[in-house]
Amino acid sequence: MQKRIRIITGFLAVVIVISLAACSASKEESVFDKIKESQAAKMESYEATLPDLPVYSYTWRMAEVLDDSSYDEYMHDDGQRFHSLMSFSEKLRSSEELTFTPYTSNLVELLNLTIPDQCMVNYGTEFAGESVYEIEGEPAVAAEAVQVTENFFDLFPLQVAEGRGFTDDDYDYLGKGRIPVILGTTYKETFSIGDTFEGYYIFERFTFEVIGFAEGGRVFYSSGDRKPVSYDRYIIMPFASISKDSEISRIILLQQICGLITDGDGRQEALNQVNELLAETGLKDWIGQIYITDDSLRTIIQYYLN
Repeated sequence: MQKRIRIITGFLAVVIVISLAACSASKEESVFDKIKESQAAKMESYEATLPDLPVYSYTWRMAEVLDDSSYDEYMHDDGQRFHSLMSFSEKLRSSEELTFTPYTSNLVELLNLTIPDQCMVNYGTEFAGESVYEIEGEPAVAAEAVQVTENFFDLFPLQVAEGRGFTDDDYDYLGKGRIPVILGTTYKETFSIGDTFEGYYIFERFTFEVIGFAEGGRVFYSSGDRKPVSYDRYIIMPFASISKDSEISRIILLQQICGLITDGDGRQEALNQVNELLAETGLKDWIGQIYITDDSLRTIIQYYLN
């Protein structure tokens, strides 16, 4: 298991390096200037799928930046931090003062499969070749995937063109070994409704079942890429519901405090409320390690429409 964790951690580091490089570049020289679509095509696409930009004016990205000591304590204590984080997450999601939408983009390592190149992690970059490797002797490919909660589609609408969407039961898959997924339209030549395939999510092996295909042309905001991206090349997964303490539950729960937070009273008020909930649930020392970006989501998206 430790070997699997190291493989995933090393591969994610490549993705992080790319993301950090994109963040540090200026607008004039950024990697985003190399997008193949023309500016007119981008305008038409994003305006069609994100027509109501004012709704994003009071929405920001929230994420955790736990230091090594805090992360190690969380992962290896007797479960006290896990239960505190469970309480924090529940209070955050049920808050009447703000709206929180957890989601993350974790790659999925597909086994013994050939998928379209554009569905691979790092597609279109010099690191694309690192998306194909072996896991314990089996050929594997790292595919783009996004894990979402029920209200994610309120911000970034997704229509299911074939099959069905997620039900409440679909989020309860830990310990069951099977994850229902909706695939972007790029996968339609590879899979059919009802097909299954094997792969690793985080460090556990699962069977993935295709329950639907997304309508083409829709987009969502990718925090890793810091821009709107198309659902078309993604595996769309339900974010697992957490009820029991385990290693994978702790990792997923920690990821579930990353997402988008909306507060009509402003970013600072949202951060104040987050800090109050951290203190209230016994995570006061995490204050400062949970951050909310300065730029609203509207500011980020608007850049691609100008």
